[in-house]
Amino acid sequence: MAQDIASQYSALSPEANHRIDSMVQRCIDKHIIPGCQILALHHGHVVYDRNFGYQTYDTSFPVNDGTMYDVASMTKSLATTLAVMKLYDDHLLRITDNVSAYLDYTKGTAVGNLTIAELMTHTSGLSAFIPFYRDISPKGVWDARYLHSVPDSLFSVKVADSVYLRYDFPDTVLHKIAIYKLGQKKYVYSDLGFILMKEIVEKIAGMPMDQFLNENFYAPMGLARTGFNPTEWTSVENIAPTENDTYFRKQQLRGYVHDQSAAVFGGVCGNAGLFSTAHDVAVILQMLMNGGEWENHRYFSEKTVLQFVSTCPMHGCQRRGLGFDTPSFAAPSGLLPAMAGNKTYGHQGFTGTVFWCDPQMDVIYIFLSNRVYPSAEENLLSKSRLRLLVQEEIYLDLFVK
Repeated sequence: MAQDIASQYSALSPEANHRIDSMVQRCIDKHIIPGCQILALHHGHVVYDRNFGYQTYDTSFPVNDGTMYDVASMTKSLATTLAVMKLYDDHLLRITDNVSAYLDYTKGTAVGNLTIAELMTHTSGLSAFIPFYRDISPKGVWDARYLHSVPDSLFSVKVADSVYLRYDFPDTVLHKIAIYKLGQKKYVYSDLGFILMKEIVEKIAGMPMDQFLNENFYAPMGLARTGFNPTEWTSVENIAPTENDTYFRKQQLRGYVHDQSAAVFGGVCGNAGLFSTAHDVAVILQMLMNGGEWENHRYFSEKTVLQFVSTCPMHGCQRRGLGFDTPSFAAPSGLLPAMAGNKTYGHQGFTGTVFWCDPQMDVIYIFLSNRVYPSAEENLLSKSRLRLLVQEEIYLDLFVK
């Protein structure tokens, strides 16, 4: 990727720029999103790099290159999967290993017999999620046995500003997952498997996953605006807010993870929790597109990268790689432009984010927004198809004009 990324740059035609500008502005005017970052690369060079709107629907904080977004489930690919790839590359785990080989509390359970590959392809039989937070905030009222506004030795897990969770509740969640009654092994997109994957990473690495990622990837790659719990290391003004959580955390969330399950784990979780910018995400993706190399440093072997980003057929499912979505592998997908190659891999995020890497066309596309501000109800961004329509315009301009 070019090192001189300029803000508000486009190599596309004036006509394509006008169409994209109009589509994005229409969504902002309709309060579908307050703003966004859009970045596209072709052959490793930036062809589109523009910021739109503001962090909220007022004009206090315009979106710029440094605006950090809660990337939600993109965490699965850009954090948890990177960590697993590193351990796999170092021969410290195999994707055929059982969960119980690493997590003792799953021994003798059906969950313990699951393989890492089943967790990472969402074919394990685990449900999509379990609303653990409702146990500690039933009907939106804090249970004083679990939540306090002041930290102490018992309430030490910070889940938001002035909201602290009982220290042992994360272990309770893990044990509930461990004894979960599995359904049929087929494709069901699940956060639970990636919650376990983070625990496996930490067991093998011997350190918190966020520290492992920072030491092995984010810091050496110069990603100063990528990480978990950003209020601990940057100004809150650099972070786009998400939902006004009136049920669980009782506040406007800014710099604290939107996902409730990830919040229960103090903001560092396998399914969500990462914050980043489009520019930082592009560096990670270009490294993967380069076969594991970035700026003369090899982070993975080419074989490992190919293993994880390629479709891994499991239990009748042919649309998931190991930690990545590969929606067009078996048949064209409505998530991608018609011209996108069938080896395209990426991930979407609940907060209004997406990335796609297309090795055949050599295109990287990134769209970051906070469509959940101020409320996550009714996903108007998904209904608008803005993320796809912008990507289609970029493809048409690159390959048809």
